[in-house]
Amino acid sequence: MTPRQRITLQADWWPAACRAQGWKVSDRDLRLRVCAWAVNLQNPTQLELLEAINSDRTPPRQLESTNDLDNGADVDRVKACLGMLADKMKETGEVGRPEIGRARRLRDVIRDQIKCLGVYIPKPRAFVAEIINDKFNRAGRLKTLTVRDLTDDPIILRDGREIPSQLDQLVYTLGACLNGSGKLRGGKRARLGLRVEAGDTLHEMKMKAGVRCDCATGDHRHHALIPPLPVEESWADFDPELEPAGVADCELGNGDSVEGENPF
Repeated sequence: MTPRQRITLQADWWPAACRAQGWKVSDRDLRLRVCAWAVNLQNPTQLELLEAINSDRTPPRQLESTNDLDNGADVDRVKACLGMLADKMKETGEVGRPEIGRARRLRDVIRDQIKCLGVYIPKPRAFVAEIINDKFNRAGRLKTLTVRDLTDDPIILRDGREIPSQLDQLVYTLGACLNGSGKLRGGKRARLGLRVEAGDTLHEMKMKAGVRCDCATGDHRHHALIPPLPVEESWADFDPELEPAGVADCELGNGDSVEGENPF
């Protein structure tokens, strides 16, 4: 798990569960046991989770520390189960539904991509809004779509093939807009990504955009040593600017793929 996730678990999720259940916040062994059962049980009720925690059974997958948790599905399960133990309705509704956490992470990737686009174009949110409607609302039969309307559900085509979800596709397209190499694909040369055209490295782009960079190069000291605790997800981050972005001048097309980094 990431440092930010670890801080949030210890400062927010775990203490809230302890207050509701009458546990000691300082009980490290109990915290690890609760987290272990959270990642071992697929879709527990609160009673089933508490029964496992209080039993003499050993969870099949044990944890030596919270560092053993990954920063994706594991953290989603722990957050949801601790929220359920704290009697929080929203988190309880996410138990056994990993697609909710993954969609949230994809939207976080898109937030950073929007900031990176803002380094090179004047209206990045409007640009993204136009891409969404160009890709997923071509016939105009639906209302204007926003990021809020996109899901992480796999898309099944009429011939039975499965293609990536809408959120995945948007991440790939924005990645191509930024990082496209201009290679020939199917006899047609793709456009250079905005970052590549500007001559920036991935690290340089992220530093200019003010987003977190996890690469091993450069000076990251201007990032806070202790990341801030996460706040409620803000949908306003995706609200387009008032004027259109002119997506026709920048769109790279549906067949382009991300080059340079894998956000997952």
